[in-house]
Amino acid sequence: MNRDFFINNRKKFAELMEDNSTAVFFSGNSPRKSGDQTYLFSVDRNFFYLTGIDRENMILLINKIAGKVTELLYIPPVDEVFEKWNGILLRKEEAIELSGVESIQDVGDFKTQFTKRLCSSNRPDNVYIVSYLVSEDESYDEYRKLSHWLRNQFPAMKILNSQDILTSLRCTKSEEEVEEIKTAIGYTKEALEFVMKNLKPGKFEYQVRADFEYQLMLRNSKPSFNTIGASGKNAVILHYIDLQDKIKDGDMILLDLGALSNNYASDITRTYPANGKFTQRQKEIYDIVLEAQEVTMDAMHVGALETDVNGAVKAFYAKSLKAINLIRDDSEVDKYYYHGVGHPLGLDVHDVARRDRIMQENNVYTVEPGLYIKEEGIGIRIEDDVWVTKNGVVNLSKDIIKTTNDIENFMK
Repeated sequence: MNRDFFINNRKKFAELMEDNSTAVFFSGNSPRKSGDQTYLFSVDRNFFYLTGIDRENMILLINKIAGKVTELLYIPPVDEVFEKWNGILLRKEEAIELSGVESIQDVGDFKTQFTKRLCSSNRPDNVYIVSYLVSEDESYDEYRKLSHWLRNQFPAMKILNSQDILTSLRCTKSEEEVEEIKTAIGYTKEALEFVMKNLKPGKFEYQVRADFEYQLMLRNSKPSFNTIGASGKNAVILHYIDLQDKIKDGDMILLDLGALSNNYASDITRTYPANGKFTQRQKEIYDIVLEAQEVTMDAMHVGALETDVNGAVKAFYAKSLKAINLIRDDSEVDKYYYHGVGHPLGLDVHDVARRDRIMQENNVYTVEPGLYIKEEGIGIRIEDDVWVTKNGVVNLSKDIIKTTNDIENFMK
């Protein structure tokens, strides 16, 4: 992505900051797994959104004092011993080229320099940190550590949350961001086609996941979340990731999966017959879910409430499930459809969302109605990624086949 994108993101963030404030952003570190092993690094998405850098142990400062904005980027110093064992560290020149931040400092100097800034006559009145406020068990990360230190050492300093500003910026996707999501969708399409060609009864669910993720690796991508591959009765479990069962003849397999392109995610679900042919009952339920997808997209537009879109789907399901004598009362829909119809998508699979849950121009959403009939061992979900524009909804994943006829013809 062009570094001007990240420069502009910082500029827009600074415009929304209160004056006489400093904002701090951490790139994050790989948590320790055991012994000398760590989990794979995943950059903090807000840090990436503001810098374009996907590296550990870095800190971005955006200062706005008396209306003047300055930026500093702290990066690890070059360590030749570290590089012999772990890989080449980012150089100052590369950091400038990627981010457009001109002032680069040693990350080891951050605490001393930051303390000096807070004690100076030019000190900020406020410090912005990121807090997702998702639960009482929010992880004790670098932001938590910084806030506790500030409260102890500088109790008069006001701590503000950056998340509302970042949400307002990240919700609205630029064309450049949409192109990254489309690239991730393209990887997903190609990998799914490989899966379909190799799907057959007798394979294990984990082998299907391996087929998909192998294809992503060939494209220098990786899964955007833990791949769900639920066959038969397992498909009524929304987040089934054990993937240990052998796929039986007559089973369908529900594949909820995605890829990454420059940290932007796709999130696609398709449900396939393992033997390449839907039964009549499977096709009946599948076509209801497919039509529910169309109902969803018809209800989506700039200004629509997410709850109203979900309500339209539930109303459709109530009518359709009565028609096939699966339910008698509208309230019974919740027994067979027990999740929301979609979520924002972007740098996070479940991307940042507005509090009012109103769709805005250039939001990207998933559309994923499903039906889960436990007593019949049938679980079907069909999910696409769409772009909400002023001219209507654009299905970014329309080229990933999903009708029963197209699926059966492809799998012949």
